[in-house]
Amino acid sequence: MESEVDISRNPQLRVAMLIERSHVNGPGWRTVVWTQGCTLACPGCWNEHMWPHSGGDMWDVEELSQKLLAIEGVEGVTFSGGDPLQQPRALKRLIELLRAGGRTIFLYTGYEVDELNELQTECLNLCDVAVVGRYVEEQRDLSLKWRGSANQRILFPTGRYSEADIGDDVQEFEVHINEDGSYKVTGFPDMEKIQEMMGAPQQDDGA
Repeated sequence: MESEVDISRNPQLRVAMLIERSHVNGPGWRTVVWTQGCTLACPGCWNEHMWPHSGGDMWDVEELSQKLLAIEGVEGVTFSGGDPLQQPRALKRLIELLRAGGRTIFLYTGYEVDELNELQTECLNLCDVAVVGRYVEEQRDLSLKWRGSANQRILFPTGRYSEADIGDDVQEFEVHINEDGSYKVTGFPDMEKIQEMMGAPQQDDGA
């Protein structure tokens, strides 16, 4: 398995999955990219399959930026995981290319601001919205928009958005159904209700 040091230096981005259009992962319609790899291992995390630094698909940053910028009808890209800031070299370059192409950037990270190194801080400062802080299962709150637990904070580093863009403080989720009948849930849902509604095994890819 790759170490965090190795993956942080990689010029390519290891991606777990991608949804082209989502309306619950930040302001407006957004493409969501889940990165592969996280050593924070928050208890209760619903994306444990994205913890290993192996797996997923390796993407050349320029190629991935072209793919993302070709998606129509979205105003931005949201990065989740895994933890995107464990791949800061590739992430920073990708964010720069996406911003140059007119996309806004939303970032989820389990790190607090004072834990970030210089390169990770540069990534954060390029983001229009960032949710920071560990997921704390004991503070899980389904009424919070864009975040899973009450300790997590929403930052607006570039000033492009503000608290007014959060809108009503009501949690939302989406169910994306694939051609083979499998489905993915994104957002911060009550998974017991989702399982009752769908009546099938789920892949929960909360932000």
